[in-house]
Amino acid sequence: MKFTFIIILWSSLGHSQFINNDDDLRDYFSSVLLLSDQGLKTIQIQGEQFEVLYRKPWTDEIIENKTLQMGTGFLLSRGIDVYLVTAEHVARILKPTSQVKYKGVDGKKKEIEIQEFSSNKSYLAKLNWVRHPKADIAILHLGTFDDIIKDFVPFDYEFISETLVAPNRFNNLTIIGFPLGLGVTPTDISPITRSTRTASDIVYFRRFDNGIVNPFIILDDPSIGGFSGGPVLEIRRTPINSPKVGGQVAKIAPTLVGLVHGTIAQNEGGFAAIVPGSQILETLQSAPKYNGEYTFYYPDGSLWSKRIYKDGLPWTVLSNFNRKGEPQEKGDLNEGEGTLYVWNEKSTFYEVIRCTKGKCSGGVYGFPKKK
Repeated sequence: MKFTFIIILWSSLGHSQFINNDDDLRDYFSSVLLLSDQGLKTIQIQGEQFEVLYRKPWTDEIIENKTLQMGTGFLLSRGIDVYLVTAEHVARILKPTSQVKYKGVDGKKKEIEIQEFSSNKSYLAKLNWVRHPKADIAILHLGTFDDIIKDFVPFDYEFISETLVAPNRFNNLTIIGFPLGLGVTPTDISPITRSTRTASDIVYFRRFDNGIVNPFIILDDPSIGGFSGGPVLEIRRTPINSPKVGGQVAKIAPTLVGLVHGTIAQNEGGFAAIVPGSQILETLQSAPKYNGEYTFYYPDGSLWSKRIYKDGLPWTVLSNFNRKGEPQEKGDLNEGEGTLYVWNEKSTFYEVIRCTKGKCSGGVYGFPKKK
């Protein structure tokens, strides 16, 4: 009995060293989207996709075989560029008028069309998806932060796993999405989460939708329709004594392991197949990126900072001012090498961004209520 008491006490002390892990997870809910539209039913024949149509025998009238199709997507930022990421087989059903539902940073349900992400009415009049040549990945450039709606906090591209390696099989993974359209009511929305673990190393087999061979990560549990395109995260717990940003604990960045492709071996119970995160980065290389001088303004219209961007990332910092119009530390970033000091809207120091050899990384990560 005494031994049991000691174990319980030690366990409670261990957990008290971390902040509420559920809060960590909810920080990403505004980045996860339910995507839906009426799409043509398709079948695969000898590795190719074909649409299913009906033809009336006496009139030869062609009738489209449409059903409501759903998937999950997530928002990703790289520098000042923002992207919608999903599975390629989900992107096929989407149009500029396709519906998007998600939980805004204010906690309220939002319903918009894809084309409404941009304030430039013509920019998303046609969806110029960038597709990976082999993997089930499609990425859509939505614009820069100034061009798009502001009620979400996207994942940062730095979260994405860069190497083609499966996660540790003892580490918990979390899938976020909208399987079967669950999590949505007429007045509210909250994505569904599933905890699982890696069941394989990197394995190669054919995609279920077009038969192309691709590397995958297999998870313990099967996927469910609607999870396709959703992010798979490895979320580490944040210690209470982590550095603070704006009075709040700076949370540990998750690892974005990849996105959901679908279920394999369904007759035997099935396993979820995950497209590795490194292939998201490969797709992102071909996506549009901002180039040129970019000016940031405070909400009252006064000058905040000027920077030059190259391939979407900070290249040279030109100026940095506080709310009073006084110069503040800007860093020494020049032609892609050095540091960039970032300050928030209250002119309070936020983080240092370090850039070298075409890559930039932040010093700490925080999740303010407003981006």
